[in-house]
Amino acid sequence: MMDQEQMQTVFLCISHLLSYPDEEWANLLDDCLEAIHTVQNDAIVNNITTFIHHIQTIPAQQRMEQYVETFDFGKKTNLYVTYMNTGEQRERGLELLQLKQRYKAAGFDTTDQELPDYLPLMLEFAAYAEQQYVVPLFETYANNIDEIRKQLAAIESPYTAIFDAIFLAFEELGVKPIPKGSV
Repeated sequence: MMDQEQMQTVFLCISHLLSYPDEEWANLLDDCLEAIHTVQNDAIVNNITTFIHHIQTIPAQQRMEQYVETFDFGKKTNLYVTYMNTGEQRERGLELLQLKQRYKAAGFDTTDQELPDYLPLMLEFAAYAEQQYVVPLFETYANNIDEIRKQLAAIESPYTAIFDAIFLAFEELGVKPIPKGSV
């Protein structure tokens, strides 16, 4: 069983790995590798290590293009987890507002730089917030995150390993996805 510090390491590392892979991002990969090896969950460590070793073999320009194609242009693989529920409709605005309120209730301040349903931001929240706030948040959105994982697996994206690591962390936390239609 991972402790709070290890969970923080996992969520911060995954948040970083799902961010735009520019040079600064690439320079932190070795730090992420070193940190993840302190985690006592071999499956999480293996998924993240495999991804990092793979992504380090890809030239920077190709890596950035692949990221943009996957997450910025992929309607079913974008990293905004409420997008699947309502797309660009007005209801999404309410959901985003509720998310911001959830973060605030946990003492986590968000900026207006990124929408609150941006998965790397949610993972950063999970790294710092208390479990009582994190578990219900991920129970609400686990199905959406799993849908992204399935789409990535279907296109054989290397990012699938990162999403597998997210779900292994969810297991550690005791996250039980809320069945669709019962929210």
